[in-house]
Formats: sequence, structure tokens, C-alpha cells
Amino acid sequence: MAILVERESLTTKSRHVSPSYTDKDGNQSLAGSDRPFPTVDINHLRLHEGRAYYVYKTHPDNGKLAVGSSINIAIAFPAGVDAHASLDYQCGGEAEIYVYEAPTTSGGTAMTAHRRNRSLTTTSVGAAVLNPTVTSVGTEFYSELITSAEGQGNRRGAGGRGLSFEFVLKPLTTYLFRLTNVNSNTQMAELRIDWYE
Repeated sequence: MAILVERESLTTKSRHVSPSYTDKDGNQSLAGSDRPFPTVDINHLRLHEGRAYYVYKTHPDNGKLAVGSSINIAIAFPAGVDAHASLDYQCGGEAEIYVYEAPTTSGGTAMTAHRRNRSLTTTSVGAAVLNPTVTSVGTEFYSELITSAEGQGNRRGAGGRGLSFEFVLKPLTTYLFRLTNVNSNTQMAELRIDWYE
């Protein structure tokens, strides 16, 4: 049987110490055999808590990304939310990836943030827009060139990669994630932004 600890008891002096943790509902629980202390990666924990989300845009074979065209995703979070974000992308040919901070954007199509834990009903507090009008890109803080021979595993022969590190995004700041097809042909392409709050 799990024991929930009332927060007021945190100020009670005790001679015995028991490890405890705070769950997704803000309840502090004593670690034990029925509620073991979480030791999973933080990304995995946020997934189970329902705090992991993603947005994406795909240009499949029947709607390839034109030469010189970009997939632009602008995203922002409210005060008090330091979202931890990473990106995944691929393109059938050479492409360029850029991430910009504080761009000037307007318009675009509102995107639905998809919850990674499909068993819960949580919603993201962030806002994402697909292909807004960009009048200023802001400050570039990440870029990468993708060659058509680059890739991982079964992606070999097409350019693509999932970044294994993440960015901590400032609240009340817009970020622009851009994938540009620089190949001489139209290409299948996709850009996905993953984050947890």
C-alpha cells in the first residue's frame, strides 16, 4: 500500500529518513516496493506524466518539398515554461537545418501539439505555427548541413537525423525551426519538433 506524504509533514523533525518523490499530480510519495523510486531518463518520465508533445510537417512522395522551399515551424511557450526541445528531420536530398531565436513572424497555420502519451488527456501550453511569414529570422543558434549520403540506420541514402541533445527554450520567446531543400530536385522531407514542459 502506497503512503502519500502530506506536504505539511516536510517541516516535522524526524530521526528516520525515507526517500520520497513528487508524482505528476503533485503528490509526494514514499518510495517502496509498490511505488519504487523513479530511475528512468527524464524524457521517459515526462512522457509518462503526459508532459511530452510534438508537432510535425511531412512532404510525402505525392507532395514533395519544392527546390529552395522550406518547412518553417515557429513555436513559443508562456511565462514560467522552460520547454526542453529537440528536433528530428530528413530530406530525400541535400538540405539545410536552422534554428533561430526571437524571429519576427506573422500568420501561418496553427498546429496541433500531439501528446506522446496517448493514454492521458493533457494539452500543451505551447503554441506552434506552420509556415508563418518571416520578416526577420532573429538570432541563429543552430545550423546543420545534410548531405544525401548522410543518415542513420535505414535512413541511409537520404539526409536526416534526430538530435540526441535538446535545447531549453526561453519562455515568452518565439523560436523558428527551418528545413530548406537545397537539392536541385523536389524532395520528400519532414521536420518534427519534440518537447516536454
